[in-house]
Amino acid sequence: MIRQAQADDFKGIARVHVDCIHTGYQAILPTDTIEKFTYSSREQRWENDLPKTISGGTMNFVAVDEQGKIIGFALGGTMRDPRLRIAYTGEIYGIYIHPNAQGKGIGKQLFKAVTEHLLSLHHTSIALWNFKEHHSCNFFKHLDGKEVYEKSTVIGGKELLECAYGWEFAKKENVLN
Repeated sequence: MIRQAQADDFKGIARVHVDCIHTGYQAILPTDTIEKFTYSSREQRWENDLPKTISGGTMNFVAVDEQGKIIGFALGGTMRDPRLRIAYTGEIYGIYIHPNAQGKGIGKQLFKAVTEHLLSLHHTSIALWNFKEHHSCNFFKHLDGKEVYEKSTVIGGKELLECAYGWEFAKKENVLN
């Protein structure tokens, strides 16, 4: 089930975030960067930041399993990157699915929830950033995302290539039909 996040979801979101970073980014991010992602540090950050991501133009959605446990989350809002802002007004800030729940269509449902929220705010052009080496690039291509921009970034002394995927929607009905 997909629902809007609530302020008390911070522990579940933190768990998914940390587990995704530790399993999905080992070959991409430096080890010391990954080690900074701990449950306690992410819980503290999400407890502080979550209230800002569940109202107004920014929205955070969670996927929960049958027991009500958070197994994924996604958030989006207004485009932050000036390089993309000319062509894309909405941004998906992140989609994370717990490693044990990947490959079950949850990411697609979260993508749809965030996209529909952004479309309700009249963002008909939406983009997101992703590390070029990350396996989720195939997921975004599968969702008809077009690679629209690349940039180099340095994290923990390691140079990484990021790519932006973009979508343009004429109207709300076009989302993942």
